[in-house]
Amino acid sequence: MFPDYAYENTRRVRYGDAQFIPVCIKCGRYVKADSTILVDMEGRINGEPNATCSKCGRTEMIFEGYV
Repeated sequence: MFPDYAYENTRRVRYGDAQFIPVCIKCGRYVKADSTILVDMEGRINGEPNATCSKCGRTEMIFEGYV
């Protein structure tokens, strides 16, 4: 996993209160984020792929937390 401070000065993607670093969790490349994410009935992130990496295909972004 990549440390959060490695992406301190990069853009973020927000879905409501959930914030992500748009980087592939597998290879560290920047990804194209989906327009929406899946959450369960209690508001928790579903854990499904939510971005597309040019190298790895469907992947997840680094979840940074709720803001």
